[in-house]
Amino acid sequence: MIRKILHILLLLPVFIILTAKSCGPDTAIDKEAIIKAKQDTTLMEIKSEFASEYLFEDRLMAYGEKAKQKLLDFADCLCLYSDKNMDTLLKQQVKDMTYRLFYDKDAMLQLCIDAPEKTGNGENNLATLLAELEGSDYRSVEFRISDLRTIDPLHLESTDWYTGKLGCRFKITGITEKDTLLLSETMNRVKMIVTRTSKQFGADTSWLIWQVFLDEIEVSTASRL
Repeated sequence: MIRKILHILLLLPVFIILTAKSCGPDTAIDKEAIIKAKQDTTLMEIKSEFASEYLFEDRLMAYGEKAKQKLLDFADCLCLYSDKNMDTLLKQQVKDMTYRLFYDKDAMLQLCIDAPEKTGNGENNLATLLAELEGSDYRSVEFRISDLRTIDPLHLESTDWYTGKLGCRFKITGITEKDTLLLSETMNRVKMIVTRTSKQFGADTSWLIWQVFLDEIEVSTASRL
């Protein structure tokens, strides 16, 4: 399945080249027909992989693995965003990347860098968590994920809407000039969502294609995992 997806990704640059307007003289009709046929073939292959109306088990497994990678990317983004030495423009790019990992930017996240007595139950949304990182006294904050696994495979919940859950351990440490402090270490459940969103291909073509997103992150106990 992964090999098929890689094949489609390799086809995307071909499609872009084929859809670009020629800067040279008019081409022959037979050459235009060949290019048109290649465009149609490429479009159909892309559409068959990403724009189908239903997802079968092999595709759901692939999206589940992609959700795991997005969770690891999320931890990397938080580490980068917390770095006090990061350039302002680059920090904004990291922030934008972080938001794109989630279906809902206001999703509940039980992750925090302050003590629970300061934050109540430790719930944040993404904007609040990023603000905490930016305003912290630490030179940087490290987020490390381990024991990553699927605990509820992706399954159909409603039309164009699949959900599942990942389990993992989040370890958060604050780094100062002189020390490294353990801020929290929790077992967490992470909701993943697969749904169809609009995607532009070239100037005049758009499809609803399947994409996977992260959603809520809640604290769990080891026994519940």
